[in-house]
Amino acid sequence: MTCRRGPGGGSPGCATRSSAEPGRPSPVSLIPFVHLDVDLGVAADGERIGLSPADHHHLTTVLRLGSGASVEVADGRGASAAAVLVDGSIELAGPIRSRPRPRPQLVLAQALPKGRKLDEVLRQACELGVDEVRVLDSARSVVRLDAGKLDRIHRRWEAVVRSACEQARRPHRPQVLGPLPLERLGRDDEVLLVAHPGAPGLPTVAEAWTEAERLVLAVGPEGGFTDEEVADAVAAGALAVGLGPSVLRTEHAGAAGLAVLAAGSGRWGS
Repeated sequence: MTCRRGPGGGSPGCATRSSAEPGRPSPVSLIPFVHLDVDLGVAADGERIGLSPADHHHLTTVLRLGSGASVEVADGRGASAAAVLVDGSIELAGPIRSRPRPRPQLVLAQALPKGRKLDEVLRQACELGVDEVRVLDSARSVVRLDAGKLDRIHRRWEAVVRSACEQARRPHRPQVLGPLPLERLGRDDEVLLVAHPGAPGLPTVAEAWTEAERLVLAVGPEGGFTDEEVADAVAAGALAVGLGPSVLRTEHAGAAGLAVLAAGSGRWGS
């Protein structure tokens, strides 16, 4: 398999070179897959859509595409279409395809880790189909974000998410919210699952999410959540869950949990 890397570790396309065999899924397309700042839900086949300066730069300079190049475009809201790059704009070359979000929705609530580990958390979560990411402040979080730099930090997170969704060829782009305190996570239509060593394994509490509209997996920073944080969350209705017999790094724990939830809830097909 070959993947073309893009800025921030993402890429517009990743494809197998072998031909599809009967009964097996077709190879992933080599055509670049890009997210644009447009609303495809109101567009029509054959329509020309002007590109923002950022989108034009990405297509022509970063991806080095010329006029006439085929691309697959998505709007981050679930709509996508085949298109052609024409004189600084995009001409839609096929019907708009709209993909509803799978159910239940998956939310990763990730406590702030050190350095730029959150970039990797976001990439992995996007590849696994997360619908929303909530960044948490917690007792053991070493990093404290400067309120005056939040806009710039959010723009960086959004860029990482966009690149990761292009790499994963996802038409939906998750929001990144926060930072928020752990106690603000619970909602009436959510099941909150708090990762904590020694708690019952995540697959053993599968019955708790069978009717849930939204599953929220909360992962602590380096060192995890404190016992007090977990006890308070459980007292408020959350479930403490384990993510396997080994100790996972905070930047890997969310991906492990999301994979279990996606498979166990039927989002990967049945």
